[in-house]
Order: sequence, then structure tokens, then C-alpha cells
Amino acid sequence: MLNQVAGLHGFVDSFTATGGSEVKIEGGYKYHFFTASSSFVVTAGIADISVTSAGGGGGGGCGQGGGGGAGELDIWTSITGVTSNTYTVTVGGLGTGSSSGVSVGGQGGTSTFALGGTTYVTSLGGGGGGSDGDGTGATGGSGGGSRSTNPGGTALGSNTNAGGSGFNSGPPTVRNSGGGGGATAVGGTAVAGSGGAGGTGYTLTTIDSNLTSANFTSLSGMTIINAGGGGSARNDGGTVTGGTATGAGSGGSNSSGVTVQATSATAYGSGGGGGAYDLQTGGNGQAGIVIVRYAV
Repeated sequence: MLNQVAGLHGFVDSFTATGGSEVKIEGGYKYHFFTASSSFVVTAGIADISVTSAGGGGGGGCGQGGGGGAGELDIWTSITGVTSNTYTVTVGGLGTGSSSGVSVGGQGGTSTFALGGTTYVTSLGGGGGGSDGDGTGATGGSGGGSRSTNPGGTALGSNTNAGGSGFNSGPPTVRNSGGGGGATAVGGTAVAGSGGAGGTGYTLTTIDSNLTSANFTSLSGMTIINAGGGGSARNDGGTVTGGTATGAGSGGSNSSGVTVQATSATAYGSGGGGGAYDLQTGGNGQAGIVIVRYAV
């Protein structure tokens, strides 16, 4: 059966393309999922395509660290008149959690979709969370959360938000850090009892109703992408909890000497949790993703 694509250029038979870790037809579209850098190769025909791209999530800070910021999210950028050619797909890598009190969490990598010297989509990586000795969250797609009362990292690009700031009091010492910014909300500001929540990510079915884990194994276990990591929490004389966000890493905590480790992000483009007291390492962010779709 001929593959026909409706677009600016009318119906054209036999548009064929390869590339990606998962290729599947759902709901009248063909999807190519790229979870690692590769090529989208058009071998015949002409069509209009759309690209959704997420930058990699930032890593959490170390030692009372802030949560990592989510990567930038660009939704269904239209590219018209695509013909036989090889397009370069770059998937932004994850930002690593900081293991040093003097270094913020690692920056998430930038995702792009390009042909030669023309870049059609650029999605920035998320900013790393602030650490014990470098307390301000980094600027990124979404900004990283900050330690102490430093302001959160600022945001750049589409569907991005700033990181949250921290909270200090004592004695006994309470040092809680802000959450990383997410695609739809700023990173939470820390309060007396907890680290700041990570900023909420973007619901997959809001991007496209076909994007469910039931349809695509690439989305297994995910309902959102590009969430900010939770900030860490410390209370030398009581109980605190690390901040959380669906799909992102949770912040670590230290309550009266009991330490809970930060966790890493599980959803594309999401930030890692901030590391707890005593220079505990922050969680890793999650790498980005690029999705190409076209009508069939």
C-alpha cells in the first residue's frame, strides 16, 4: 500500500524515511523516536514533518543541593517540503549529579534537528542544581534550584521556568534547597519542613494524544517529560523531606543524622534530585528525546 502524505505540497506517494530507536504508526501518524543521536534519512517522496525535541535534564547539586532543571521543550516544530536527504538528530545527554561541594550539578545537553548548516530545532539542556559551596542554581533550559536563600537559576527558551530558592533557619540548623524548574512550573521554594518541589513537567498526552506507554515502548512508565528535580533538606534537630516531582529525581534529606539519598530522573529531559547533607552526591538528570512525526 502506498504511503500518502497530505501537506502544503498535496498528496505525494511513497514518502519513506528511516531512523530512530522506535518507528511506529499510531492514530494516522508515523512516529520516529530518537533516544540517542543518529540520523533521520528520507529516501523517497516529499512531505511536511513535525519535530518535538527535549533537551537533557540538569544534575542535582551536592551537599544540601538544589534540584536540577528540566531541559527546554520544543513542541511540534513544522518543517515543510522535506525531501530525500539525511537530517542530523542530536539528543542532549543527561547532566550528572555533583559530587563536589564546590561544583553545581552538571548541565544537560542540547538536542537539535538539523540539515547541513540549517538547524531547525534547538532545545537547551537544563541547569544544574546549586551545591554546598556554590549555592546558586545554574541557568539552563529551566534553571537549577539553589541552596540556602540564593535565587534559583534563570530559564531560557520554550516551555522553561526558573529554579526555586532555599530556606535557612536555626538553631537547630535547617538548610533546605530549592527545586529545579520544569516545563510548566517554576521550581518550588524550600520551606521549613522540606526541600522545594521540582517544577511540574509536560503531560505527554497534552503534547499528542497518541503519546502513551501503551502505544510506544520508548515511553514505558512515563506520563510526563521535562520535570524539575526536587531540592534537598537538612534538619539537625527534627524531620524534613526532600522535594519531589513526577518523573524527576527526588531530593535527598538528613533528619537528626538519618540520611536519605537523592535519586535520579526517570523521564526524558527531567532533572536530578539535590544531594543531602555531608556532601552526598546529587541525582543525575535524564537525557533528552527527539520525536519526528508525519501523516500517513
